[in-house]
Amino acid sequence: MRGTLETIVGAMFAGKTSELLKRILWAKHQNKKIIVIKPVIDNRYSETKIITHNDLSHECFAMQNWEQVNQNFDFKKIKYDVVFLDEIQFMEMSETIQNVENILEMGIDVVCAGLDQDSRGKPWETSSMVLGLSDKILKIYGFCNVCGMEATKTYRKKEGGERTQVGAANIYEPRCLKHWEPR
Repeated sequence: MRGTLETIVGAMFAGKTSELLKRILWAKHQNKKIIVIKPVIDNRYSETKIITHNDLSHECFAMQNWEQVNQNFDFKKIKYDVVFLDEIQFMEMSETIQNVENILEMGIDVVCAGLDQDSRGKPWETSSMVLGLSDKILKIYGFCNVCGMEATKTYRKKEGGERTQVGAANIYEPRCLKHWEPR
């Protein structure tokens, strides 16, 4: 039987990694065999853990690419029940889609978390493709740093720069539509 694909998306500081950690803890409580993977580019707090902005964490494998992942792990149902992927927006799109499909075909569930949009309001390609293939989707929201209302956008404090700029509260904050502008 095919595995289930679940995706958690939202803006920065919405609690995506916290929600992923909740699912990781629940899977471990059920004695499921799991693996947690993140892209190596996400080294804000740790190179070997996924970590929330409020310092909750879990060990993970930091991937350079899917070839490296497949050299280190044999995705078979007898070995894994659930694969957790954090910061999917930073994973290469076509390789990620192909590997997620392969994992699902093995009967292994996949739970992804990541940004759905960049700070300019443009969809992240990998997140968009994974969302389109998902069996379950959870979009979560933060609170606007200006007014406290529901935040659906990530606001970059400094204008310009590359699209991919890894950072935390030093660079980004959650904003509602009224107080957000693309930067």
